[in-house]
Amino acid sequence: MADTIDMTTSPEEHSDGVETHEPPTPQAPETDPQVPEPESEPAPGRRRRLWTRIGRASVAAPRAMHVLLLVICLFLGTALVTQVRSQRHDPLETLKQEDLVILLGELDEREKVLRAERAELQTRLDQLRRAADQRSAADEAVRKTTELARVNAGTVPVTGQGVQVTVIDKDNALGATQFVMALGELRNAGAEAVELNGVRLTSRAYFSSDARGVLVNGQRISSPYVWKIIGPAKTIAAALEIQAGSAAQMRAKGAQVDILESERIKIDSVATAQPPAWAVPSNN
Repeated sequence: MADTIDMTTSPEEHSDGVETHEPPTPQAPETDPQVPEPESEPAPGRRRRLWTRIGRASVAAPRAMHVLLLVICLFLGTALVTQVRSQRHDPLETLKQEDLVILLGELDEREKVLRAERAELQTRLDQLRRAADQRSAADEAVRKTTELARVNAGTVPVTGQGVQVTVIDKDNALGATQFVMALGELRNAGAEAVELNGVRLTSRAYFSSDARGVLVNGQRISSPYVWKIIGPAKTIAAALEIQAGSAAQMRAKGAQVDILESERIKIDSVATAQPPAWAVPSNN
């Protein structure tokens, strides 16, 4: 194959009859040292994004936390300012001397009124206390009277120092007379409660006897007869043992009488209270 000759090339290039193709060498653009380089400034894209952010921040809705902090700051600031103003402001500073004198006189009058009211209230309090004390004393007196009445009526069990008398009548020789005599001596000696064979003896108690023995309040009793008496033990024992007394009368009938003093006599039997038929409380 024959080589192709380019007719546009110079004869030197084809001096050897061979075509050579060398690539052109790139050359750097020449700069003019007389022209100053432009200053560095934000690119248009960056400035546009910056303004976009500022616009969004200005129109963005505030968050709840921000609103709360703002309200707290306003409240604290208002309270602080109010307190400082109130401490600095003294209403008496603006008053004249004549006004201060009038105000002082009014305060004195008010103090006198309050002192009078206090004295009156103290007097009423003392009266109420005395009335309460009197009412309490009256209630206590009523309570004691009621308790004493119940003991005397024999409607409650009782206990206390006293005497226990045991009478053994093997021959069944004792009659109602000896029992009535013994009960009378016990009451005269200060007996406060008496029980005979489990029967509570009160002011309404009565004795009777027949061929088979003795009855108390209609209830038959038999030997041994056990008396339980609550009262001054020594006085009662001495009263029973006096010459020709009830104990001596029973012994004379052949009965055995034993008297025992005790620091604690207990009476559990009770009597049935009977309302009076004719006696009523008198207001006189």
